Order: sequence, then structure tokens, then C-alpha cells
Amino acid sequence: MKKFNLLQLFYPHLCLLCGRSLLTAERHLCLYCLCDLPRTRYHRRPDHPMRKLYAGIPQIRNVSAFLFFERNGCAQKLIHAIKYHGNKDLARQLGFLASLEIKPDGLFDDVDCLIPVALHPKRERQRGYNQSEWIARGMASVCQRPVNRNALYRHIATATQTRKSFYERHLNVEKIFGIRNPDALAGKHVLLIDDVITTGATSIACIEALTTVPDIRISVFALAVVPP
Repeated sequence: MKKFNLLQLFYPHLCLLCGRSLLTAERHLCLYCLCDLPRTRYHRRPDHPMRKLYAGIPQIRNVSAFLFFERNGCAQKLIHAIKYHGNKDLARQLGFLASLEIKPDGLFDDVDCLIPVALHPKRERQRGYNQSEWIARGMASVCQRPVNRNALYRHIATATQTRKSFYERHLNVEKIFGIRNPDALAGKHVLLIDDVITTGATSIACIEALTTVPDIRISVFALAVVPP
């Protein structure tokens, strides 16, 4: 007989997207919403549009994203829960699910470590954690690669990218990242992890810092990407 949870009666766990009560085995999302997530499946398309963002960068190997990010869409709701409502366990779960989906295609099999896009220390203190790091942790539990949270650092606190134009976004993040202990990354294949890619400005700024490392190879993954 199924055990009755009295606490669940008064404080039910609800799906973040549809509001249904979650079953015992479900976390954050019900099975219906989980199946309906707007997956890009870019890792199965060698000609997908994300590659154009990084054209001309010889160190780039593979790029992909898990979900399409659209205004008022479900991916936006999930990202907001992660970034603004402290739901780091959701970030880890979505990273885990993304890695599970990508793993059979071997897209990132030869990466040496996962590097989350860095937050400025002040922003990370305000938020309580770096959402990209927790996405990376979820992915690492599947691909069995270490997360190097200290390799990349952000030495300038910038204004939010929201409502900025393409050109303004790139200016806003120009030369704001640096690398710690670059010798440890020399000759390695690193996987840069971001939460959302819109114009690619932030990830490109990270890549500019990473390409100062000799013989580095870089792949990029985002939990969500704005569709072209």
C-alpha cells in the first residue's frame, strides 16, 4: 500500500510549469511537461544555427543547447526559477537531463573538464550561487568529468544584458573575464557551460579569455538558446 504523506496534503509539490501535483518520483516538473520541453536537438544537426555565433574561432569544436528559449515560454519560466528564485536543484536536474540526452551521440565525449560561465563575486553573493555551475554539476554527474569552477573569473561587474541591442551586449561584456592557472588548461578540451545564449556575447567574451591558453580546444553548451 502506498504510504500516505500528510505533509504533502497541506503543502503539495507542484509542477513548476503546469501546476499539477507531482508524484513521489517527480522533481520540479511532471512527466507531461518534461516530455513537452522545447528541445533543440541541435547536437544531431551539424549545420545548426548556433555554430554561426562562433564562426571564425579556430579553437571551437562543438556547440549545442538543450532548450529553445522564447518569451513567456516554459524555458524562460525554468531559467527564471533558477536565476531569480534560488532553485539550484532545478539547475542541476536540467543539466543532468540535458547530458543524458546528448551522451548517446558522443558530442562531448573527449572533453577534459566543464567550465561554467563565471559570475562577478558580488552577483554570486547576491544570488547565493552560480546557476551555470549547478547546470555543469548536473551534466558532470552523467559525463563523469570534473567541474572547474575556478578556471574562469569575472573581474568587472556589468549591467544586465536584458533589453540591450546586439552591439550593446557585446560591448557590455568585452574583456570582463580572466583565466586562473592557465597552464592547467593548456592542451585541454574544455566545455564552457552557460544558462542562456541570446547573441552569444557572454560566451564569446569567455572564449576570448580562454583562447589565451596554449593549444586549448573549446566546446560550448547552453541550457537554453534563443531561436534564430
